[in-house]
Amino acid sequence: MSESPPENPASPVSGLRSVDLTTGLWPEVVGKFIETMPLEDRQSFGAGPSLVMELASGRLGRFEGLYDPGRATLLGMVGGWVLDYEAEIHLLYIRSSERRRGFGRKLLSSFLNNLDAAGVRASYLEVRESNRIARFLYYSLGFKLQNVRKNYYQNPTEDGLVMVREVTGDIPSAPRETQ
Repeated sequence: MSESPPENPASPVSGLRSVDLTTGLWPEVVGKFIETMPLEDRQSFGAGPSLVMELASGRLGRFEGLYDPGRATLLGMVGGWVLDYEAEIHLLYIRSSERRRGFGRKLLSSFLNNLDAAGVRASYLEVRESNRIARFLYYSLGFKLQNVRKNYYQNPTEDGLVMVREVTGDIPSAPRETQ
C-alpha cells in the first residue's frame, strides 16, 4: 500500500487500529481479505463482490476494520447500515487464526462507540441461537434479546435471535450522513 491507512482517531485499539473501510484503498484490501475467508464463512456472511461494492459506495453502509500495522494485516471487519438514529449490524468477522484473542470485542466495541458518537440511538443485529460465544459477547456489550425469528436459518434449520443495544440520554451529535 502506498498510502497510510486512514485511522479512526476516536478508537485506538492497543497497538491495533480501527480503520474506516469505505475510503482509500480499503475496499480493494477487503476484496482480498474476503477471498482468503473460508468458503463456509463467505457463504454465511454473504461476503463477496456485492459487499465490496457496498463498501466502496459508502451510501448507507458504515464498515470498519481492525488493522495490525506491525503485520500489515486486516484482522477482521464489522459493518452494517446506518439510517437516521438506527444501525443494523450485518457483519462481524474475525480471521479464524485470530479468534479467541479479544479482537472481536475490541472491534465491535470501537464500532459501537463510533455509532454512539455519531448519534445512533439503537443498534440491531441478529445471531444464530446456537452461537453462544457471539451471544455472550453481544450481551456483555449491552445488547438485549428483542425478538426470535423462528426457523430463520437453514442448513441446519435454526432460530435467529434479534438483539438490540439502545443508548439512553442526550444525543451527542447529529447522525453521521453517509453518501
